Amino acid sequence: MQETLLTVFTGIVAVALLLQSLAFVGIYRSVRSIASRLDKLSNDLTVHANALSRKADDLMSTVKQLAEGIKSIQEKVNETAVVVHNRIVEVDRFLGETTATARLQILRIQDVVDTAVRRVEETCSVLQNSVLTPINEMNAVARGIRAGLDFLLRRRKMPAGLSHQDEEMFI
Repeated sequence: MQETLLTVFTGIVAVALLLQSLAFVGIYRSVRSIASRLDKLSNDLTVHANALSRKADDLMSTVKQLAEGIKSIQEKVNETAVVVHNRIVEVDRFLGETTATARLQILRIQDVVDTAVRRVEETCSVLQNSVLTPINEMNAVARGIRAGLDFLLRRRKMPAGLSHQDEEMFI
């Protein structure tokens, strides 16, 4: 009996060992299948990562070139701003000087015009007092003599319209 028991036990162990070996073969195949899938995924991931890395490098080089271009543009804009600022300061100074000069010239012109107007008024006054007044007086005396002669020689009255006209000329 012991021998049978030993044989049965050995048979059971053999079957268990066979089943365990089959299970290990199945696990091995599954692990191998998973490993091949992981290798394939790893290769795909590596290819995509390399492509992304290349694109990122290209993007970085483009961004770097763009940044250098922007830096150059910024430097030029700063230089231009300095030049424009200097020109505006010069124009402001020029306009200030021009305005001051123009004010002085306007004052001088105003002075000249005032002096000219005063002299014209003085000249008109002198003309009236020294030339026109004596002429008007002589004209009045001549009209008086003419009226007297007309009166003495013709003995007639002067028409009313003529005396009125003489008065207007006197005024």
